[in-house]
Amino acid sequence: MGFHGIPMPLWAKFGICIAFDLIDMTVGRVLLGVSLFSEAFTTLVMFALWGPLGLLAAWETVDVTEQLDGFIPTNTLIAWAAHKRHQPSAAASDHVG
Repeated sequence: MGFHGIPMPLWAKFGICIAFDLIDMTVGRVLLGVSLFSEAFTTLVMFALWGPLGLLAAWETVDVTEQLDGFIPTNTLIAWAAHKRHQPSAAASDHVG
């Protein structure tokens, strides 16, 4: 089946992702010297929360200026994609055996 992240309530995972995006949008923009390390740490946290899908957070390391990726809520988007991916489909829930 594969690793799909640590088991914890969905609302807690979303909260962590939103907090990381807010930090990236505010404080992260001025941490030019440590941006690569902070983005790597964020990627590891997203992987722990969501599994391999969390590795998409690594794209933020491309923007070394920290000016563009702060406007894209990557972690929240990953959370939304993972939520949709693991949500039971409507067709499966409507099926009565």
